[in-house]
Order: sequence, then C-alpha cells, then structure tokens
Amino acid sequence: MDIFSQFIPRYLLTKRNLIIMVTSAAAFALFFIIVYQPFGVLQWGRVRVSEFMFVIYSLLIVLLGMSIAAISRVIMYYRSKKHEITYLSYIVWVFAELAIMATAYAICSILADVQEDVLVAFKSALLNTSLILLIPYIVCITAFTLQDRNQRLRQIEEDYDKAIQQRAATKGLISFFDERGELQLSVTKDNLLYIESADNYIYIWYMKSNLPKKLMLRNTLKRTSELLAETNVMRCHRGYMVNMEQVKVLRREKDSFYLELGIDGVKDIPVSKTYGDAVLKWLSM
Repeated sequence: MDIFSQFIPRYLLTKRNLIIMVTSAAAFALFFIIVYQPFGVLQWGRVRVSEFMFVIYSLLIVLLGMSIAAISRVIMYYRSKKHEITYLSYIVWVFAELAIMATAYAICSILADVQEDVLVAFKSALLNTSLILLIPYIVCITAFTLQDRNQRLRQIEEDYDKAIQQRAATKGLISFFDERGELQLSVTKDNLLYIESADNYIYIWYMKSNLPKKLMLRNTLKRTSELLAETNVMRCHRGYMVNMEQVKVLRREKDSFYLELGIDGVKDIPVSKTYGDAVLKWLSM
C-alpha cells in the first residue's frame, strides 16, 4: 500500500503532458469508433445511418468524451498546484472519468433508441470507454516516464562532465569527452590551442613536444562549448573555439578579423560577427 500513498511524478501533471494525453485519447477514440463501431452508432434510431452520418456521430461521441476528459484534466492541473496527488487518488480519478463518460454514452444510447435497458447500456459503454481511454493513457504515461528518465540521465551525465571539468581545472587541465560522455583527452591550459568543427566531429589542436597535434573526437562544437563555458576557451566562429590565452594578435583583413596564435604550423582562426563582440571584450580586459 505504500506506493499508493506516494505522490505521482510532477511530469504527469504538466500542462503540456496533460494536453498530449487528452489529444492522444481523442485521436485513438476516433480511430477505435470508426474501426470497431461501438455504442451502436450504425443503428441510432434503429435506422442504419449513412457513412457520412456515421462519421458525424463518431465525431460527436469523441467530442463528448474528450470534453469530459479535458474538464477533468483542467481540474486536476489546478488542484495539483495546491495539493499533491497520490497514486491512489490518480487511479480513482481516472476511473471516475471512465464512469462519467460511460454514463454519458449510456444516456446517448438510450436517447438514440439503441438500448432500452439502462444497466446493459452502461456496461457496454463502460467496456468501450475503458478500451478507448486506458490504452492511450497507458501509452502516454509510459512515454512520459521514459522521456523523464532519459532527461534525468542526461542531466546526471552533464553534471558528471562538469564535475570532471572542475576537478581538472583546479589542476590546470581541460578535459574533452566524446558524445557518450567518456573522457578522451585532458590537456593543460598552456598546451591547448583551438578546437575545429567537422560536422559531428571536432578536431582538438594542442601542443605536444613543441609541435601542434590534433585529435579527432566524435562530439559537437555546441556541446563542447557548453562544457568549456567556465574556461578561457571561447567560441569565436561557427566552426571554431580558441584558447584565448594563446592568442597573440588580432588582425583585421578587409571586413573580417583573424586571431593569430604565433605558432608555426598553426593557421589563423577566423572571427565571425556573431562572436566578435565577446572576443574583443575578452582581449580588452
């Protein structure tokens, strides 16, 4: 019973996910009604309806059910802002939705002269409603749970990478990771030159035995710039990051700027207008 007294995850109660659940249920309901023709929609008034009217009746049934679901979820959303919702409360809430929808559908069946027995109409409506509502709800909850787990795993990886970077920084090292978060290279600040983008790869240029060397790593420049945000390695171009401590000269050539590192075999690094102000600000400090 402990799990029933626990609070459901907040991601199930976000406005975005509640809207997705209702719209997914509506889409599945329309598909289910058109394919399996529940609720006696083909015999409303004991007269077989045309295909056009069948679609109209199906849309009306879906609209009725999803209006109930939407109202229910709006109430749930605002209630969750004031009171935490337990697993038991959530389950009871969903079954209350089913009961209300089944009652509404049973009334429609009786009014449309499809069923005369109230109990039979309610049982049939409850069975169909359960299939229509619970399947998309379960699929959505599973998808939301997997999405949340992946987000938390990514956050853990990012926090771990940053922790490694911070520990390395205290020792004068800058660390580089591949796309799987595995450490591939640690180089001292004094030996790191620049980083160059190559589609889904980056080239890390650094000094080794007084000669420029490069290491190709599967990662993106955007991801790398996020990990190096607390260092002096700055983005200066869409395709380049540079260790600003290695810059010796800022050269203007026509309408473009270039950074010179003053090392044989190392090319000049272009500076784009997007990052120009940040580079000039750092150099003027």
